[in-house]
Amino acid sequence: ADVEIRVKLPYSGDSEEPFGVPQNLYSIGTMNTDDRSIAPIDTALRRRFVFEEMAPKSDLLSENIEGVNLQSLLEAINTRIEYLYDRDHTIGHAYLIDVKTLPDLRFAFKNKIIPLLAEYFYEDWENIDLVLNKNGMIEEEKSNSDYLKNLNEINGKKIYKVSDKNWEVENFQKIYDDSVILTKKDDSKIDEESK
Repeated sequence: ADVEIRVKLPYSGDSEEPFGVPQNLYSIGTMNTDDRSIAPIDTALRRRFVFEEMAPKSDLLSENIEGVNLQSLLEAINTRIEYLYDRDHTIGHAYLIDVKTLPDLRFAFKNKIIPLLAEYFYEDWENIDLVLNKNGMIEEEKSNSDYLKNLNEINGKKIYKVSDKNWEVENFQKIYDDSVILTKKDDSKIDEESK
């Protein structure tokens, strides 16, 4: 090419062949929106590349996993995240794409989605509980409350934790359906895979 640039790469070894990229090659890279937070790199990348948004596609998910509609579930969560935080932090369909059973869904929430929400909202469990539509997966921590009673009188702060027992179909349905009534479950019925 007229303005061809070829270079010798540091790891080329003894090879005399310089490295170059042909004109018909397009480089496509992916990144999360969180990774764009470093301003100088962000500005440099925007000058040199085109960014195409890849929004979550809930229609790629199942409508019935043991009674839970994953499409509605993801749409409800993302609508609340966009309202409480911003659109760049919506959860992608990849978090739920491999879910085939209720234990898979429990695993995805406990090990992927809730930790991600905790990072997004900086451990603000009240907002995380709002994203999950107060479905019982986040509950107020009652242990050691005697040690904190004087502090609670001053600032009224509550301490939350991820529930050990509220991981049934109704809890997931409650995220997207306000008509679902949550009932108290017997702790002995908890599936071991959800722990």
